[in-house]
Amino acid sequence: MSSLRRLHFRRVPSKAVIIFGSLFHKPLASTPSYSSLSSSEEPPLQSDSTKLILADEELTQINLLIPRLCDSSQLATAVNLTTTALLANPPLKSLSLSVFIDSLASQPDMTHAMSLLTRLKFTPTSYPYIRPIIIMLVTSYFNKYKYKEALKVFNWMERPDSPCSPDEKIYGIFIHGICKNGLVLEGLKVLRAMVGANMVPNCDLKECVYRGLLKQARINEAKELNDAFGCVNGEGMKKILLLLERLIVQWKD
Repeated sequence: MSSLRRLHFRRVPSKAVIIFGSLFHKPLASTPSYSSLSSSEEPPLQSDSTKLILADEELTQINLLIPRLCDSSQLATAVNLTTTALLANPPLKSLSLSVFIDSLASQPDMTHAMSLLTRLKFTPTSYPYIRPIIIMLVTSYFNKYKYKEALKVFNWMERPDSPCSPDEKIYGIFIHGICKNGLVLEGLKVLRAMVGANMVPNCDLKECVYRGLLKQARINEAKELNDAFGCVNGEGMKKILLLLERLIVQWKD
């Protein structure tokens, strides 16, 4: 397990140190505390320049340990272990993340979820994992009817310094999840961002927004938007964007 021994963990609770020690056959040294950094500005994970490779045995032990950490409410340590394991660039499907993501989405606040995203943000080698992890996290939030939390993840992706901007699939997940649960105004805002990024929603997505407006008894707005989507050339996209901005500004409950 020499590859994982070369990875540096941030401080972890004493019980977790024992678990890690038994897993890697040696005590783990803590890195500096970085107390001067805010919770939203965590330092990057660090590794030796030597290429890291996880053996099948190591992946098995990690997959066994992460659920145990979640069950024992040691999510901060689970975040550390997951992001550290990702430094070795394993196939994402080789890590059993479903329990971990579900535990993050089940928390009463987003402290650990945002910690995960922040640590990935500051670790360029982990960028390929951000999008699929976000899809899993947001889907779990929607399944738990936690729409505000899902929208916070969307806002995180929309930041200028975000390493992962939304793509068509992610826009679709958000618009479907929001509009189908009656939050049509928020759905229009996400749709506006999508059109502003010069992405054309597919027929299923347009139908979702259309039906969402009808359920809100906004028949004229639904027809107007539906007609606008009939023309999706360059000028048509500009008109759709202006229409969405007007609908959002004029929205009244």
